[in-house]
Amino acid sequence: MPRKLTLALVFVACLLLFLVVLMPAAVLVERVPQLRPGGVSLVLENARGRWWNGQVDWRWQQQQGTLGWMLDFRGLTPGLDVSLRTTAGSDLRLAGWLGGSGAQNWRLLQVRASVPVSLVAERIPQGGADGRADASIMEFAVQDGRVTEARATLQYGGGTVTWGRSGSAVVPVLQGRVSMEGEDPVLEVTSPEGRQLMNARLSEGRFQLEVFRAWPILLGVSQGGQPDDVVFQMSQPFALGQAGMQ
Repeated sequence: MPRKLTLALVFVACLLLFLVVLMPAAVLVERVPQLRPGGVSLVLENARGRWWNGQVDWRWQQQQGTLGWMLDFRGLTPGLDVSLRTTAGSDLRLAGWLGGSGAQNWRLLQVRASVPVSLVAERIPQGGADGRADASIMEFAVQDGRVTEARATLQYGGGTVTWGRSGSAVVPVLQGRVSMEGEDPVLEVTSPEGRQLMNARLSEGRFQLEVFRAWPILLGVSQGGQPDDVVFQMSQPFALGQAGMQ
């Protein structure tokens, strides 16, 4: 084999090795679209490691921490084992597998998350809550922008809920369950006695929510009526894969 051809093949092999194995994590992070969860930019910086096994620091509002990932195929589906934790601010933890081919086709498997409720409650006008919410997502799958599988459990560990100028109540541990009803993913939240407090679902491109009288009864603000009476309803357009991106 001519010496020049040998050198060319060695160069190509080294280039492919760099692209496939040695490409730094920063190259991958630079291609992540701008994310704005809750309308606030999520900043990613100081990427390290390789594209298939790396870490990056993140900042969002007063929170900051690290995000790690490792390439992991599930069958023919590419994905990442991810782990997220905070180093400053509220204690936020997340770990699990995320894979797919894009914003309209993706899947979560065996995801565990623990979030301070205050991170969500502080975005509710004239409302607040403390305590933690824990989620265990066995599987959540989206195909062509539609949810095709949803199995998860949620738990609020209890705490104090406030509203208005002086309203407050101590809330016990609450349980939530996500499942499929026909083609719709449904979330049911129940009290310690098993009474349904609220029901949320995604159906035909809309987010629908019902709150039952059992919730204001639990807060001590109900005046008559039955626990299964619907006291609040909401329905608004919702598209998976669009929220949080710019």
